[in-house]
Amino acid sequence: MSRQHIPLKDITIGTKGWTAKVIVEAKGMPRSSQRSPVKYQRMILRDSAGTKVQATIFEADIDKFSDVLTLYRTYYISNAVVKKIMPQHRIANNDFQWHINSKTVVEEVTEEYSSISVLPYNFVPFSEFSKYINSDVYVNVIGVVIDAHPTREIPTVNGPQKIQELLLVDQQLIPKILTMWDQFIENECAAIVKNIKSKPIIAGYRIRIVSFNGGSMSTKGSSTFVINPDIPEATRLKSWCVDNKAELEQLTLKKSYVGSSSSAIRAPAPHEIIEVKDIQCLEEKQTTFSLQAKISIPHLNQKYWYMACNKCYRCLLEIQLSDKTGALIATLFGENAEKFICCSAETLMQNSTEKHPLQLSSMWQLNLLINFLMQLIQIFK
Repeated sequence: MSRQHIPLKDITIGTKGWTAKVIVEAKGMPRSSQRSPVKYQRMILRDSAGTKVQATIFEADIDKFSDVLTLYRTYYISNAVVKKIMPQHRIANNDFQWHINSKTVVEEVTEEYSSISVLPYNFVPFSEFSKYINSDVYVNVIGVVIDAHPTREIPTVNGPQKIQELLLVDQQLIPKILTMWDQFIENECAAIVKNIKSKPIIAGYRIRIVSFNGGSMSTKGSSTFVINPDIPEATRLKSWCVDNKAELEQLTLKKSYVGSSSSAIRAPAPHEIIEVKDIQCLEEKQTTFSLQAKISIPHLNQKYWYMACNKCYRCLLEIQLSDKTGALIATLFGENAEKFICCSAETLMQNSTEKHPLQLSSMWQLNLLINFLMQLIQIFK
């Protein structure tokens, strides 16, 4: 039967004997703190008024609540510990957080009395990633996982760290890389890779869009994922997968996105290649195009690397693209830039400073250009 409950906005540290009625809107997998071995599990709860609160379960209590507090279900919760939360740790618009422990009472609301509906998550289409590159706005995304690359180490400001990259596509067949960091590899990524043959649908919440590869996804500590979520967007995407099974199989088997794990761009068809003079005539909404041009380095006195995020650095190279119709300046990022100059971002950083950037000789530039063009010829054969 229905129980008396109060809105989340009225629950503060001094509130006594309260009961809240909430839906589990997001729930991460258990993980350990970076600074201690303490294990925790974090979730977002929401009431019928739309107010949200961040809740965390610690250590042995995680197992106690493993079969309850299920995603998208509604519960009555009382006797959780209410605490202030610092702005830098806040992932819900609420000055308070809850600690759910062995004394917390959790009772699932029967369907008859469950009046809290699942709200639309406003997933950002892959084609709109350019709006959010390196911004402070984290986005929600949904896509089909069609490939997973092996775990590898990359240099970061905190030393080598492991990452694993997944290749996702959306209903526009746009491939994008999702980079999983740290414990996401052991937890969420392992579960996704286990079911990779079934092409699972994953929904990611609080995902950062970075400039790497023209706009790719990267996890943050507060990111959460749901594999094959029971929401309308996932149902529609699954149906689309069935209707486009042949195209997805071809994309997966032929690896028609160019290059290795750092590149998720398919080889262009001849009619998709334009000339330099045509770029200024493109529609404003068109953010990608294919160009066949000569590559050169206009300025040898460059830094050749940049901080891609607060953890890692990547290779960056300013180049010039020219054809018979004109020329333009472009930027080469990541592994493609490293291949071009035959040097890793780590080596570049170690051998240059802000005042004394690394310099390349003209002869080295020529040799590197020949080497890079040979690699491109192999890719497009």
